[in-house]
Amino acid sequence: MSRLPEGCYGIILTPFTEEGELDLNGLSAELEYAIAKKLQGAVVLGSNGEGPYLTQEEKIKVIKRTGEVAKGKIALVAGAITYGTKEAFEYAKIAKSAGFDSVMSALPIYFQLDFEDIKNHYQYLAQHSGLEVTLYYVPECSGLLLSPEQVAELGKIPGVDSLKLTVFNRWFISRVMELCWEIDCRVFIGTSLLTYEGMQLDACGAFCPICLVAPDDMNRLFNLIKDKRWTQAFEIQEKIRRGGVALFAGLNADYELIKNGFMAIYNSAFQSMVLSHTRVAHHILKEALRLKGLPITNQVRLPYQRVDEKRPEWIKKVLTDFGWL
Repeated sequence: MSRLPEGCYGIILTPFTEEGELDLNGLSAELEYAIAKKLQGAVVLGSNGEGPYLTQEEKIKVIKRTGEVAKGKIALVAGAITYGTKEAFEYAKIAKSAGFDSVMSALPIYFQLDFEDIKNHYQYLAQHSGLEVTLYYVPECSGLLLSPEQVAELGKIPGVDSLKLTVFNRWFISRVMELCWEIDCRVFIGTSLLTYEGMQLDACGAFCPICLVAPDDMNRLFNLIKDKRWTQAFEIQEKIRRGGVALFAGLNADYELIKNGFMAIYNSAFQSMVLSHTRVAHHILKEALRLKGLPITNQVRLPYQRVDEKRPEWIKKVLTDFGWL
């Protein structure tokens, strides 16, 4: 049985100083903000948390500081996005000792992996880490392609008690949910843009960075869906989608055109291939949190670049227009 409660989980954006060094005080501020906004959980070292770009020493410091600040106050999930099982296991052990509730593991592709190799990875973590394992399925970033049946089979492994699906296809999500009805495994959606649709299919909530940018709206969306107030929930989902498009595509972006294209992909026949890699967004998200008053910089880890000089005014206008400032 999963230890993770239903609800909205904020992806913590690992903060850095202007010199590019890990900022543990900024990390504490983000965690305290998530707690104050009554989010159900916080995820550190995820994709938008730049987990793959931190050193091993930095990851350990993030896990330990997170436990010190937030243990027992909010559900805690530690990302372990690693090529190998041993490294993921080491992070899981540290997370367990720090008071985390789960380790979220994605397995990127370098050499080819057979499905038995993938099963071995998750079985080892589940059997030996002493911590719930959350399967993080994010093919556009990891390059790891699985069928819904394979995802559900991994969810049947004792100790793999939750899934985070960052997949933009209704059929895939629906099929995973259908298969997971038979097992005790909670499914969370990995994007705020499809929280409404995912929870209509019986997902338990969302893991996403917009939970930090717009926590009140995300919590309201979750509660309206749980109360089956579908019309009001859809209105909030549309607001979040519009705000997301404005943040990431620009103030003058044609929302209806972008939404129609996005929903066409969502409702299309499933493609068992990675169509494109996800574009980075953490530089925009960090600037949004800085503008909201959190004591962090918008610095990101190379090779990526922080926001350019024009973006802060654009981001501030979006936050103001959507009531997120």
